[in-house]
Amino acid sequence: GVALATAAWLERGSGRGARAGTPPARDSAVVELYRRGVRGYDTRRPEGTLEAIAAFSAALRRDSTYGEAWAGLAKAYIRSYERAFTIPGVSQDSALRLAVVAVERAQALGRNNADSWLTQAIVSRHIDPTGRTLSLRAARRAVALDSTNAVAWHVLALGLMETGDFEGALRAWRRSVAADPAYTQGLGFLGVAHMWRRTYDSAITWVDSVIAVDPNYLLGWSYVGQVETERGNLTRAAAGYAAATRLASDVERVNNMAGSALVEARAGRRARARAMLRAVDSLAARYEPPPVHLAVFVAQAHAAAGDADAAMRWLGRFAPSGDLHFQLHLRCDPTFDPIAADSRFRALLLGERPPPTRGCR
Repeated sequence: GVALATAAWLERGSGRGARAGTPPARDSAVVELYRRGVRGYDTRRPEGTLEAIAAFSAALRRDSTYGEAWAGLAKAYIRSYERAFTIPGVSQDSALRLAVVAVERAQALGRNNADSWLTQAIVSRHIDPTGRTLSLRAARRAVALDSTNAVAWHVLALGLMETGDFEGALRAWRRSVAADPAYTQGLGFLGVAHMWRRTYDSAITWVDSVIAVDPNYLLGWSYVGQVETERGNLTRAAAGYAAATRLASDVERVNNMAGSALVEARAGRRARARAMLRAVDSLAARYEPPPVHLAVFVAQAHAAAGDADAAMRWLGRFAPSGDLHFQLHLRCDPTFDPIAADSRFRALLLGERPPPTRGCR
């Protein structure tokens, strides 16, 4: 398929370097391919990510000096790697290597380009998932070069949150949505951060603003499910996860089915929750190793249904356990409260999990 051809072509490398100074004028058809790639990437769905890879690759076949398209291609490959989206003809490990090749091209073409540094920050998160020094450095370089880059502020915020700087993370997420009030990920993570702080009414205000901006945004509906579950508004939580499942495919569908099972367990319908979880476990078993959110959400649903052993089995399947994003969920997700005192859960934690009355700070 196109991804395999792109992979072979990328590994060879192509094109010539761009001259310093003013950016070259781009052919309008190439720019439109780039914009199509951005739109696909921004959906955060498997099919949108595939479309992004195809569009960025097509743009680069026409103009290999297009640094932003190299950066876009790197981000799309990283998305597929991070979330276990299937790319025909490309293994998960290859997706990471292709992202590295692409970001190196982006950096070579524009060392003073904020987007190339943002992309380096995103790639660095996955080269060493247990450290954030290089990712944070690149994200800070990106916002220093362009303080209006909402995505760079988001990546900086996430790295700060993962390394324990909650207040710094909140400030950076606020900068993200100030730079672009319609940036769904920045809005959504402000909601999630308030959920981690256990200020659920603030959390739902931010999360509702995500689906007001984009009613088709899959993760926005997942956030509704998560926050409304913690608020105890289980009817709307169920509706949020159901909407996300309808919008989802591939691994995202399984994530949100686990969310629906979690709501059933919270509502006291444990037999129904366990029946749903048998289907979820069967579907989720195809992903080996499981991506971080699959391991987390399936474990949380089992914990809510009263099966700590199954929850711990799912958490034990994720590697490396020192992955800082995995650790962030273990430390801050209120949904892990039912197993937070379990010695096996505590053994996985690298840092302290705050008491439920306090939440992450």
